Amino acid sequence: MESAAALALVLAVLLLSSTLAASDFCVCRSEQPTALLQKAIDYSCGQGADCTSILSSGGCYNPNTVAAHCSWAANSYFQKFRASGATCDFGGAATLSSSDPSFSGCTFPSSASAAGTTGLSPGVGTGTGTLSPGGGIGTGTNGTGMGSALSPPGTSNFDGAAAEAGLLPRAEPAIFFTVLLLSFLALP
Repeated sequence: MESAAALALVLAVLLLSSTLAASDFCVCRSEQPTALLQKAIDYSCGQGADCTSILSSGGCYNPNTVAAHCSWAANSYFQKFRASGATCDFGGAATLSSSDPSFSGCTFPSSASAAGTTGLSPGVGTGTGTLSPGGGIGTGTNGTGMGSALSPPGTSNFDGAAAEAGLLPRAEPAIFFTVLLLSFLALP
């Protein structure tokens, strides 16, 4: 009986590690509305993705489009929190791709360790146009602004609608594997 439990444990660990080790990238769907892509940027960067690369001085700033910046932010968030059950959906704004979206000067992270550990610092911002108090990242005709001090109008972080839109990380896979592991350890 111990060998069956040990085998099941090894299989569960292998399944979990192969799922987490796959080189999938989270990329935004360019055909989605700009507002939805912008919400994905705001959420990702506001929740801990390393978005410094999409600042005007960053290696992934160009192409300066909402879709390109969304892909960077969503992928950074997804890679960083994947092991915790994060998904790549962002309310339909993004999808998984096995193709590496990296390009010259801009390497997309493919793992949590490559995704970085820093988020945005409040108050960092660049851009032109009329600014209003808010938080998050704005990409578009007003330039790119990041932080919680000033950003272009309409670019604030999610206001609690994240859960309703399915943008919060999902813990079900992690919980399932934890329960599975504990049940095998409890076998006589």
